[in-house]
Amino acid sequence: MRSDDLLRLFRDDVQDHVAPYFWSDEEAYQYMNDAYFMFVRLTGGIPDATSAACSIPIVTGERDAALSPAVMRIREAYLESNDYELHIINAQDMDRLSAEDYGVLRRLNNFTDPGPVQFMIIGLEDGLVRWINVPEADDTARLVIERLPLARITGADQDFEGVREEHHFHLLKWMRHLAYRKQDTDRFDLIKSDQEAADFFAYCEQARREKGVRKHKVRVVSYGGL
Repeated sequence: MRSDDLLRLFRDDVQDHVAPYFWSDEEAYQYMNDAYFMFVRLTGGIPDATSAACSIPIVTGERDAALSPAVMRIREAYLESNDYELHIINAQDMDRLSAEDYGVLRRLNNFTDPGPVQFMIIGLEDGLVRWINVPEADDTARLVIERLPLARITGADQDFEGVREEHHFHLLKWMRHLAYRKQDTDRFDLIKSDQEAADFFAYCEQARREKGVRKHKVRVVSYGGL
């Protein structure tokens, strides 16, 4: 299903398919985009290891680097030059971590000298990561992430990238939630709006659980004989 298909379903569903519309196309696509992003947020993000959001330039002498705002979670990180796996450290854990340097333990937050990049610190500042050591050579960090959509829904003929086909119809729940809260229409209905939101949250939780099942391989259990 594409964005214009969902728009037609929305207009039929809320009985707003004859111009002049209660909700303009621009408003409907705004509701659709919000539903799209909200669904991805509530279900844990889109798995990705290949898009531009998965690549962070490592620049000689630059301790910090920008992280794509689409990134929700970093699962793994590797140096492109040699496939070295970077250790991903939460900012709140820095003071409790140390590494051995010629027999001397140094705390990670005191690592200011140039050297090979071994750690990626996340959570120090929104949208930034910090390298330890300070990079002594240019490289690229390749990430395995879960992220938000990279493109907004703004009009017709757009895909819901990263969202399986069976979920598209249920984006209408959040669209109706927003539509029924519009202040300048006689379609305003707070009770309906709240019920649509509750139904949407419940559906997203179900989809999140199903996604979790798909991410794990089937385990084979062997039982011994009597």
